[in-house]
Amino acid sequence: MSLERSNAVVAIGAAVAVLLQIVAAPNLSLFSAQPNFLLAYVLAVSIARPLDAGPVLPFALGLFYDLSGSGPVGGMALLFTAVSFAASRAFSVLDNDTLFMPLTILVASALAVEMLYGALLMALGLPAGALDAFVYRALPCALYDCVAGLVLYPIMTRLLSGGSQDRGLRSPRLR
Repeated sequence: MSLERSNAVVAIGAAVAVLLQIVAAPNLSLFSAQPNFLLAYVLAVSIARPLDAGPVLPFALGLFYDLSGSGPVGGMALLFTAVSFAASRAFSVLDNDTLFMPLTILVASALAVEMLYGALLMALGLPAGALDAFVYRALPCALYDCVAGLVLYPIMTRLLSGGSQDRGLRSPRLR
């Protein structure tokens, strides 16, 4: 797959993730937890393209999340950028051509971002106690993010897989 087509797929996917975050996420909230489609998308792209994952997409989507929400500006942008880098490097090292490692990295990264964001809210003195930040917000949101990521990862792997890098998830060509 050419680099231009791959970048176009990532840009279109980012636009769809932004639309899902604006339109669908508030309607899917249970109690105080709602899915973070932007985080799931950033993680899916950084794991599907571990060598090409840069800091621009995670930072831009994290900043959009910060500006559209009520939390501190720059918090999610920093967390998205850091976790995208860590997830892409972890996948580069731990890839064993199974579906277990990318999904494990995705789940661990989503949980880490939600826990760190809860800790950031507590550190800044926003009205959130430890129980509220971790049990009632971070864990349910991380579960939502994992479900969204588990749906997005195979889709992004399929769309971003090139002819030379077959990850074992594509159908064999019959001649």
